[in-house]
Amino acid sequence: MSNVLKGVLVALSLFAFFCLMSKIDFIVHGILYNYGLQFSFEWAIDYWIVYTVAFVIFSVIVSLMYWLGSEKTMKDLKFSLVLLATVNILMISGLQDVMFYVLWAGGFPPNDVVWWWVPWFHLVGTWTTSMQILLTLAGISVTTLLWIMLIGRPVLSARVSSSKATGRLKE
Repeated sequence: MSNVLKGVLVALSLFAFFCLMSKIDFIVHGILYNYGLQFSFEWAIDYWIVYTVAFVIFSVIVSLMYWLGSEKTMKDLKFSLVLLATVNILMISGLQDVMFYVLWAGGFPPNDVVWWWVPWFHLVGTWTTSMQILLTLAGISVTTLLWIMLIGRPVLSARVSSSKATGRLKE
C-alpha cells in the first residue's frame, strides 16, 4: 500500500471519528432534550470526562496501531507521535464542537451567545462562536505545521527541483 493511500486512510479515519463523536454529542445535547433530558452538571461532567477520554484513547490506539504495523523506523515513530498529537490538539481546539454546529445543528449560534460549556469560558471569562472558530483554526494550523515538518513538502520540492533542471515548473 502506498504512503499516499495510507495517509488518506488515516485522515479519513480521523475525520470519521470526529464526525461520530460530534454526532454523539449532538444526540446528547440536542435530541435527548426533546425527550425530557434536563441538563445537570451532575451527569454532564461525567459525560464530558468520558467524551474527552474517548478522544485520548482513540489517539493512543490509532498511533499505536500505526507504529505496530510500521517498519519501526525513527520516521515511523515520529509519524505515530504526530498522529497522537493531531487528534489531541484538534480535540483541545474544539474541532468536534465546530463540527457539531456545522454538520448537525444547522449552523453556529449567534456570536453574542456565550459558550459556557467549553473549558475556555472558565479560563477566559467568556467564549463566543468567533473565539471558538479562531481556536479551531489555530489547532488546524498547528497540526498542519506538524505534518509539514514531519513529511516535508515533497510535491513542492519535486516541482522546484524539476524547475531548476528544466527551467520551468513541473505540471
